[in-house]
Amino acid sequence: MLWKHEVEGLQNLPISRKIAMTIFLCVTAVGYVFGFFNILLSYAANDGESGISLKDITIAFYGAREKTALETSIDSSMRVYFSSEADYNTVKSWLSDGAKEAEFETIKPIFDQSCNSCHASEVRVADVALETYEDTEPWLAQDTGKSIPRLVAISHTHILAIVVVVFILVSILCATTYPQALKVTLCAWSYFTIVLDVGGWWLAKLSPSFSFMVILGGASMGTAWALLIALPLYELWFKKSPETADAE
Repeated sequence: MLWKHEVEGLQNLPISRKIAMTIFLCVTAVGYVFGFFNILLSYAANDGESGISLKDITIAFYGAREKTALETSIDSSMRVYFSSEADYNTVKSWLSDGAKEAEFETIKPIFDQSCNSCHASEVRVADVALETYEDTEPWLAQDTGKSIPRLVAISHTHILAIVVVVFILVSILCATTYPQALKVTLCAWSYFTIVLDVGGWWLAKLSPSFSFMVILGGASMGTAWALLIALPLYELWFKKSPETADAE
């Protein structure tokens, strides 16, 4: 078993195990990179400007409270789906004028063409439907960012998924020959970053002044994962075993 090699270190594992462990660490690194770009693509357009900023985070979790939820959506990631700038401006004007039900029939063809391949009543991607005024009405309320049920759902899945991967990564780290103090510190820090990351979402939902916590949590977790992956990879292929070092 892996933990029986703690004294010898990862350098002396059989080549088949070294390759298997290397593949796992590299695939995990690739998965984290894709996760980062997923966050970037999900949030970066929130303020209508390129790049991710504290304003993007604030809009995602606390909301743009001077707007409706629908207006925030069409001003950010959903804007590209309008078939023309004129259609976007028509919907924008309708929202600015109070989104009256009597005028919905002039908006419905735009939604049908630009939105309802994903947001028809029978599809409801992200639980959003824009097929009728009754479907649309919930999204005409003030934008308050991610809802509490949504935060509960993503917190639940995020924690349970991440903690399993972190457990495997720290188990690999514990089988290395690095100093015990380093291993204990990094293991504890890695688990703490999960709390920091998810906790940042809830704090940002509470107040925009905590939006920086989302970035801090994500950066902390990214640093922890980089070390959990890089240190074992270095020992697997580059670090000399204690016996070899003593012989030299």
